[in-house]
Amino acid sequence: MQKKHIDPEQLKIEYLDNQKSPIECSKIFGVSDSLIRRRLLEFNISIRSFSDTMRNKTNIDDNIIIDLYWNQELSLSKTAKQIGRSSNFVKKRLKNSGAGIRTIGQGARKWRNTDGISTDEIIFLYENKEWSTIKISRHFGKSDDFARQRLIAVGHKRRKNTRQFNGSWKGGITDTKNLIRGGTKNLQWRTSIFKRDNYRSIISGVNTRDLQCHHITPFSIIMRSSLTKHKILTESMKNLAIYNDDRFYDLNNGLCVTTEEHQKIEKTFQYGNPWWRLWKCFPEFSISKFGFNEVDFLLFDNDGQINPYNSIVSKCAKKDVSNIVRYEHYLGTIFFHSFILVAKIQNIITGIAVFGKGLNKRLSNDTIELTRLCIPNYVIKPFGCHFLNLCHEYIKENYPNIKELISFADPSVGHNGGIYRMAGWDKIGHGNIDYAYFDTINYQLRHKTSCRRKVGIDKTEKEIAEEKKFIKIKLLPKYRYRKLI
Repeated sequence: MQKKHIDPEQLKIEYLDNQKSPIECSKIFGVSDSLIRRRLLEFNISIRSFSDTMRNKTNIDDNIIIDLYWNQELSLSKTAKQIGRSSNFVKKRLKNSGAGIRTIGQGARKWRNTDGISTDEIIFLYENKEWSTIKISRHFGKSDDFARQRLIAVGHKRRKNTRQFNGSWKGGITDTKNLIRGGTKNLQWRTSIFKRDNYRSIISGVNTRDLQCHHITPFSIIMRSSLTKHKILTESMKNLAIYNDDRFYDLNNGLCVTTEEHQKIEKTFQYGNPWWRLWKCFPEFSISKFGFNEVDFLLFDNDGQINPYNSIVSKCAKKDVSNIVRYEHYLGTIFFHSFILVAKIQNIITGIAVFGKGLNKRLSNDTIELTRLCIPNYVIKPFGCHFLNLCHEYIKENYPNIKELISFADPSVGHNGGIYRMAGWDKIGHGNIDYAYFDTINYQLRHKTSCRRKVGIDKTEKEIAEEKKFIKIKLLPKYRYRKLI
């Protein structure tokens, strides 16, 4: 896909001088707003902060808003659309100007039954289907407050906004976190690290009773990867699988430190580079321990994030990236690879792409599959589609025998292939309905090949699965994407 040309000088004039937003710039240049943001980073144009943007948005006369809302009797959302702002912006300006807003009762009386939506239907979705008010509102194509205001107007009692009824609920991971941190496996992990480090802080060498174990790659990142991997399981299976995920108990990911040292490290941004977090607090220790120099650490900003747009793509060995893939990618493994490409700025890895034949034996010799794509959490987004284009150019230049790249997006874990579409890949259909196995003894997900028939064993796949006490888990068909070279 040919890179779309955007004149840097023209972009500076529109964004900086004319104070246009990325969305407004995208309409001028005929591209997406995400591409505009990437070009701003590439051209080293400073992106305005949220506070600067808000100051530029407030130069609207209060009388215009009051006239639209009170005189023309528009709703908050329609008033916001008229002036190109949000409903909350309109609400604040009306309150600050003293004009006020309509009460819920006034609004309900004004618009009741004018939208053709039955209150009984809203109550049915709310009580029987246990939908949130926001989900109901979006189901009918209304503003997020629509269903909540309708329920209040008719006097219907609302349930508490907790657990599964809260829009931010993630399936009860707090209970799972407590189970992991208080479990015997975590206790064994801590004890093993204390013994390995001779009951001394690895940073200061202090021997004290006040010791703790620090996750180099944060617990929250491992939890997120594990939640994605086990999303396909039922609630009970998921909790068991996450608790038994080996990544939480990896000795290579633990350091023995004092409580004071641990608290100092944890005050840094948790999604910053894990080695940068230690360097920020203990520079000499980090440089001697992790093989980076001070110049590498100075590439990061104050949150431990790095701008990846000056990255250079090259080949690397599996051992150089396996640690990042293990914790940052939801599958955490690298199998059947032909070569691995990484984007790097000096010694800092900003992107990983693993290419190989995977388990697809029908691929032709001029086709290769992208089996793993990993953008570490400490990389400033968006970068994935730009990295895919860099990999495409590298393969085109160095592997003339490869004519086609393919990859799959797994909707079972919430992936729809958006990053491939943004990078110019073509969607060419989807695979068959797939499946995996859940090991009820070790509480781990297994690939379907773990129960395939073997030479000399006269048993069917079903019989082998029953013998191993595996449960079959159905998966959604994967979306297939292609990029011609």
